[in-house]
This record gives sequence, C-alpha cells and structure tokens, in this order.
Amino acid sequence: MKTGRKKVGLALGGGGARGFSHIGVLSVLEQEGVDIDLIVGTSAGALVGGAYASGLSLKEVQTKIDTYLRSPEFDKSSLKTIGLSFSPTGKTSFQKVQTFLMNRYYLVRAFLKPSILPSEEFKSLVNYLLPDIDIRDTRIPFHAVATDLINGQEVILSEGSIRQAVLASASVPGAVEPVRWGDMLLADGSITSSVPVRAARRLGADIVIAVMIGRVLPKATDGDVDTATEIIYRAGEIAANKLEETELAGADVIIRPEVGDLHWSDFTRSADLIRNGENACRESLKSINIYLGRSERVPTFRRRLAGFFRRFFVREKK
Repeated sequence: MKTGRKKVGLALGGGGARGFSHIGVLSVLEQEGVDIDLIVGTSAGALVGGAYASGLSLKEVQTKIDTYLRSPEFDKSSLKTIGLSFSPTGKTSFQKVQTFLMNRYYLVRAFLKPSILPSEEFKSLVNYLLPDIDIRDTRIPFHAVATDLINGQEVILSEGSIRQAVLASASVPGAVEPVRWGDMLLADGSITSSVPVRAARRLGADIVIAVMIGRVLPKATDGDVDTATEIIYRAGEIAANKLEETELAGADVIIRPEVGDLHWSDFTRSADLIRNGENACRESLKSINIYLGRSERVPTFRRRLAGFFRRFFVREKK
C-alpha cells in the first residue's frame, strides 16, 4: 500500500439470496479500478466476499453459484423447497402439495432439531464455492462476522478455515445449525451486525463502503399487527432495523441495491439482483470518488486499465 493512501474497507451485509447484489457491486468497483484493502462480510456478504477475496474472479463466482443452483443436489434440497414456498412465481399443483407437506415437516423439525435445514445441505454450497484455505491466505485480506450464542457477542473471524468461518457467519438462526468454534457456538453475524461497518473500522479501514442488502422496513397497517405472532415479528423487524441504522451511520458510503421484498431463501432472481447491485454502485460512484480523492475528470478506461494491472500483479505475486 502506498504511503499516504487511505485504507479502503468493504463491508458486505447479510441477506441470503439477496447477496447476489454483492456480485454486481464488486463488478462495478473492479471496473472502476477502486482498490479494496480489506473485505468484511456478514452472512451472504461473507460467502460472496470470501469467494472473491480468495482469488476467484467475479465471473467464476457467478458461474459457480449458477452451476450449483442448476445441479441435481440443489434441485432436491430442502433449501430450494423453502425458497419456492416464498417465491412469488407460479407453482404447479404438485409443487403446491409438496410445499404444504414440507412446511408441516419443517414445523415439526423445528421443535426437535437445532435447524430446519440439514446441516450438510448448506455446507455443500459453502464448500463448493470456497476453496479449502486458511482465511489468512486470501488474496485480499478477509474477515467474517458471526455471533456467539453463548455470550451474545459479535465475533470477527480472521484466521482458521474460511469455509467454517463463512458457514458460521451464514448460519441463519433456526434454518442452519450453529457452528462450534472452540468454546463458542457461532451463528449468523446478522444477529449483531447485519452490515459489518464497525468491524471494518476496527480492522483499520479509513474509508468504509457499506453494501446493505436487507429489505427496507415497510410501514405496517393495522391489519398487519392483529395477532400476537404478527406483533412479535413486527417488533423484531423494528429492532433489527434500528440496529442496522446505528451501524450504517458509521459508514462513509452506503450502497443500497434494490431488493424489494425478496425472501432470503428465494434464489429465482439472481440476474436481476446482480444488475441492481451494478446500478446501485454506479449511483454511488460520485461519493466514492470524493472520499478517495479521485477526480471525475480522469477517464474511466484509465481507471479500469489501472485496476486490471493491479489485480493481475497481485494475483501473480500470490
């Protein structure tokens, strides 16, 4: 790193399938030659950020995800079944019956097991996308954020298996089984840090670019809070939203891709999400350039060329 250049940290937030937006954001940052000195990811942000930081190109990341989503393994998985139940797309009669029966099965499993998804299913996705390396060996310095269910604290994972770290960071409560890590029992980083801005600051970032892929808190109507279950759910949404606002206040630039009301397990709109990530990042380029002290008069192609050579030589050095 050149003397005097500010250290740029990228904080990638959680949101399940909405994490496809991160690919679009990273693509534009790469095209514009924005140097990223460290990546901190929560949940889906840890999955995409970890894959990119480990040395995979964005095309490779997208291809791997697309290939997995078309695979027989995913086609027969519980994760796909859950996603289809929340997808707004039309369903066949068989799919409707399948969804009804599986939802009953998941309800029973929730009372008997630590998660409704078999742990091997989600682990297979993580292992397919990420190399079997130590976090310290990534091309770009990378850190995953998780939550210790024992003491209730945020945990930054900066060494050890990148696969285990990402699995822990993305262990959605109730859906994916928590991960044992020494004396800790780790679950989704979004519990304590949906967008890891604080972690990026603690790890030395002078400028933090945050990518928020959570759904915007909708305004409720009287009909939305009629039952105890609805009230409890609404209260949880409000609490999570306020926590998110507090953390985002510490970011220099906030990128908010349009994700609508997409459920975290709905993997049917990957292309739209990637495109929305690109659009949101482009809209934020002016702010990014201001913080980086870059003149907008510098031709874009020069930035892209400089970025290409930097990435090329960094990879060759590794």
